[in-house]
Amino acid sequence: MGLPDVSCAHTLVRMGGGGEEGDRTRADRLRAVFLASFLDAAALPPGMCRIRAPDTTAPPSGGRTVHQGKAVWLGAPDAELYRLDDTRWLLPSRRRAGKLARELLGPPITPPLAGATDDPRCARGGDDPAMAGAGGAGPSTGGRGSGQVRLHVVRDTPSAGHVSILQVGPVVARLQAVPGEGSALPDGLAADLGRLVARQISALDGAAVDLRRPAWHPARWRSRPDR
Repeated sequence: MGLPDVSCAHTLVRMGGGGEEGDRTRADRLRAVFLASFLDAAALPPGMCRIRAPDTTAPPSGGRTVHQGKAVWLGAPDAELYRLDDTRWLLPSRRRAGKLARELLGPPITPPLAGATDDPRCARGGDDPAMAGAGGAGPSTGGRGSGQVRLHVVRDTPSAGHVSILQVGPVVARLQAVPGEGSALPDGLAADLGRLVARQISALDGAAVDLRRPAWHPARWRSRPDR
């Protein structure tokens, strides 16, 4: 007696739920954490007004980033802090984030800080006067991030203001603080903002790890004969 004909086709059944709805949920949560990583009014001197809010509704140009956004704050023209540009990028990988950080740095304007290197994997510790105390904020709050925050001070003069680039894992932040006319940035303001941004992007780094899409694995699928 011959065996009955059975099609070799298989029906793939996703195990564990999730699917497209789960992907959307992860994306929405990651977007919320990304937006929460920006500075708010409580972190800035009184009188600052946000004239541009970060917007991630439009897809990033060129597909280079997962999310990107920029917030702009303004104060009085003669205030110690007249303008603050707060920019964030969340990239698909640490390697791409390191490449972007190097692009943002451009040619050296000031001598590198003590211990600085071009390796994006290097952590900037407490020996960096502009990030004193930020080393403890480097790892993500959940302990699942990619590493410590790395800081580069690009420009720090009374007239041109303070520009810093920070990176942790796949996250890059650029912070530019400009003093008002005839004024100078308050002592310690740049360092305080840098430490706060370091904590925020570390939390974003941890969320990116926790919310990334699970890798496909054969155990997540079950096959059965098509009837």
